[in-house]
Amino acid sequence: MGDCPDRRKFLRGALAGMIIAATSWAFACGDTRTERPNFVLILADDLGYGDIGCFGNSSNRTPNLDRLASEGMRFTDFHSNGPMCSPTRAALLTGRYQQRMGIETALGKNQKGLIREEVTIAERLRSAGYTTAIFGKWHLGDRVEDNPTYQGFEEFRGHTYGDSDYISHVDRHGDPDWWHNLELANEQGYNTTLLTDHAVRFIAENKDKPFFLYLAHSAIHFPWMTPEDPGHRELGTDYSSWHADTPLTASKLGPHKNVGPIVKRMIEELDRSIGRIVAALQTHGLDKNTFVFFVSDNGGYLHYSGLHRGEISSNGALRGQKGDVFEGGHRVPAIAWWPGRIEPGLVTHQTAMTMDLMPTYLNLAGLEVALAGSPHALDGTSLTELLLRARPLPERTVFWRMRGRRAARSGRWKLVCLDENSPMLFDLNNDLEEKKDLSLERPELARRLLEAYKRWETEVSRQGAESRGRQ
Repeated sequence: MGDCPDRRKFLRGALAGMIIAATSWAFACGDTRTERPNFVLILADDLGYGDIGCFGNSSNRTPNLDRLASEGMRFTDFHSNGPMCSPTRAALLTGRYQQRMGIETALGKNQKGLIREEVTIAERLRSAGYTTAIFGKWHLGDRVEDNPTYQGFEEFRGHTYGDSDYISHVDRHGDPDWWHNLELANEQGYNTTLLTDHAVRFIAENKDKPFFLYLAHSAIHFPWMTPEDPGHRELGTDYSSWHADTPLTASKLGPHKNVGPIVKRMIEELDRSIGRIVAALQTHGLDKNTFVFFVSDNGGYLHYSGLHRGEISSNGALRGQKGDVFEGGHRVPAIAWWPGRIEPGLVTHQTAMTMDLMPTYLNLAGLEVALAGSPHALDGTSLTELLLRARPLPERTVFWRMRGRRAARSGRWKLVCLDENSPMLFDLNNDLEEKKDLSLERPELARRLLEAYKRWETEVSRQGAESRGRQ
């Protein structure tokens, strides 16, 4: 005999109550499947490991970034996938080694960009109902066919090439480079301020639905300029060639002879942008349902071809600078902030990389991560358990390659090869400055790391050649 109506009503009510209770408990315990958070990903350009206060800088005033660190999690061992712009951006958006896409150095004018077949964070989140936008620097192809609106972003404002005049918005080849989606649409104002204006507007417009906001700042990449500067670059003038005798009026580095105070101001303007983003989230009551991640795309410049030595960035105690596979080239400042979900004041020494962000976002949004063996299998590791429960990441070996320079990292050990015949081995736990080569003392360990590197290189190089061949 079937249940009577009252009993069925009771059972349905009890079941609903159990589901609500389970959902509330799961959310309180950090289960990320219960609701879809918003995502704000803020990428700085060329910001060094030691450029902000919470990473040891006592000169640059960065109260907003310092606040994020005190209220969230600071990463001491976070790494960009590449020691230069485009490679890191490709890895960030796809969760895969950039070598699989054939992108290993900064993309030049009219070079092929990120291929359409690659699946980006924006595409995955958009297909799940998220509104997506990028404001800032793309640098994954400056041809119209490589525009970010073809890679899952519903709105794009900013520049497609590697650097843009902060006022005139002209690239180093003298071409206009400020876009609204597929159209050139110049705007008046300083890059950092304009991009933040659009980000704040986007947050307000999308406060009632889930969103993914990628704020890819130009700062602190050259040309080094402040909001008070007039436009430096003019349309039709080529600023791409540069040498020590180039007059300031034609220099791609900007209009200033002494760049130290200029870079300091740019860092502080970047920090002001962070404050405005956080304030917008709080104004609309979104802060407790928004995961904010701040990171740099590579290490900072300590000098540019010998010029401005000591006037640009600080990489702290790290060896090397942007472009190097030593720590100064790719160990970068990174901060995660999510009030009520990430315990405040945490500092993690776990090794993480840019490519880990995509699986993290997919996991937090409750989306499936591509499995190993699939065409778009991810190389990154989700940071969710680390962020929400402070649990360690699984052990792994990670790799870098840039213009023949190579590196592999496994736990405390790092192998660096600047050429085919001179592998160096460093113990980063005791030698963060990478001064003492232990390859002769630990030859077996050096050999194992080199063999692991060669296996990785063979795999990604083959896939990268296939990828570029399809374009």
